[in-house]
Amino acid sequence: MMIQASFNPVQTGEGYDIVISGRVFDAISNESIPNAVLSIQVTDPQGTSVHVAIAYSTQNGLYQDSFLLSSTSLGGNYTAFLVAEKPGYDTANLTLTLAFSSPDYLIETSSGSLSIEQGQAVTLTVTVLSLRGYNHAVNLTAINQPGVNIQFDPASIIPSGSSTVTISVAADAQLGNRTTTLLGVSGSLSHRVTVQLYITQGPVQVIYPILGLAIVVVAAAIFLVLFVRRSRGRRQREAVVEELLKQASGDSGYVATARAIARLEELRALGKVDEATYQKLKKEYEKRLEKTE
Repeated sequence: MMIQASFNPVQTGEGYDIVISGRVFDAISNESIPNAVLSIQVTDPQGTSVHVAIAYSTQNGLYQDSFLLSSTSLGGNYTAFLVAEKPGYDTANLTLTLAFSSPDYLIETSSGSLSIEQGQAVTLTVTVLSLRGYNHAVNLTAINQPGVNIQFDPASIIPSGSSTVTISVAADAQLGNRTTTLLGVSGSLSHRVTVQLYITQGPVQVIYPILGLAIVVVAAAIFLVLFVRRSRGRRQREAVVEELLKQASGDSGYVATARAIARLEELRALGKVDEATYQKLKKEYEKRLEKTE
């Protein structure tokens, strides 16, 4: 019994789907052997086992198996060890090698967790590492949390390189733990890394006593303006009353008194005579009119 096998790497969003497929057949007649049991083991370049599986050949002697290599997997030779067994046949062995060298990149941070006060900012470093010769621009961005602002300098890196990340927290940001995600995007490849933020109580703001003092000053200014306006209005009304009184005492004739009443009504309509003064003068003028009739 013989084994035929090949690798067929297919790139996916998670990395590379490595398909192992082939045929089990008779070494003399070349006829396909169905229902053979295949044991499959794959090791990485350091000899560590990364995949173990059992497969069975079909009526046509065909079989297939697959495993995933992430884009951050070690570069180098991956070795598949295949053993086929079936009663009545000799055991067949096959060793197959895959050279994994797809270019990619990796994102790392100088710290995975940070403590920051409300209203403050901290910085950390994001490093973009080239894997297997990757040399395309990687654009950096972040999934911001409410009350948290993140900026990169620079925001685009050709691996390998670093960027300074400034994380600012609003003065009213919610206290407690936050998980912030930093992203690297380059063409169809994207990788992410998370940073834990612990937001603590910020320093006591001195703005409140200052604000209170400002309110007192503004209120005092408004009161002063209103007081001046009222005083000015009161003096104006007093002057109007004096004018009416002089007019009334200077000429007590019928025509003069009628004119004074008309003038009083006009001043009342303009709001220059208060109601009490209006009623008092009106009664006095009306009495004079009665006397002159």
